[in-house]
Amino acid sequence: MISAIRDWSALPLDILLSVFANLDAIDVLMGSGLVCHSWLEAAKVPDLWRSVDMANHKAVEKMEEHGLRTMVKVAVDRSKGQLEVFLGKRFVTDELLKYIGDRIHLFDCQVPSELCIGVGGHGVYEATGKACPQLKHFSLEGDLFWYAYDYQMHHAEAYGIKAMRELRSLSLIGSNIKNRELKAILDCCPHLESLFLHDCDNIDVVCDRDLRLKCARIKTVTLLQYKLDSDYKGTGTRWIVQQYE
Repeated sequence: MISAIRDWSALPLDILLSVFANLDAIDVLMGSGLVCHSWLEAAKVPDLWRSVDMANHKAVEKMEEHGLRTMVKVAVDRSKGQLEVFLGKRFVTDELLKYIGDRIHLFDCQVPSELCIGVGGHGVYEATGKACPQLKHFSLEGDLFWYAYDYQMHHAEAYGIKAMRELRSLSLIGSNIKNRELKAILDCCPHLESLFLHDCDNIDVVCDRDLRLKCARIKTVTLLQYKLDSDYKGTGTRWIVQQYE
């Protein structure tokens, strides 16, 4: 009988790229890209690494943090400067963000975590903004109580974001920034279209008319936890306000 065994290593490059494009970054780095030499070469094509999601794969919670950071660096190197979107979690550190910023021009950066304890060193946000001048979307989730006891950290966070002058959307969760710092960000980010603030307890838009006026040019402002008076609305701005227990 004639053998029906197929040589999967001989698949055309365009077919391999189509398959790899539907896999998560971790799957390619830990599995598909290690099958054989031809698959490894396909896994190095920069177009595959425009978006690197290292936050939503089930393996992220089980892997050692140093290993995850190493994988991110491999993905960034393979992107050859074409990385546009990066999603990370608590394993992200200042050093890793600097590594990314030195090698690419991000358009979208999201660092969701419960504490973000590895991120927030002096100058890291400013360095990110300067290294990625075309950054359009930035999301940072921290822990309110962590920032509450470290003014220098949240101060650096706020004024570092000022360097991200091309931002279209900004999301801050659990940040301890104050009105003055938020207004400084809005002054330096003239293209901002969406602002999302959640558990930012030091922001008070009720008593700050100047802040409301600065928000008036933003299409959508989302404030979770705040109850505003009837004077808060700004022309052209859609305010989404929710107060919860």
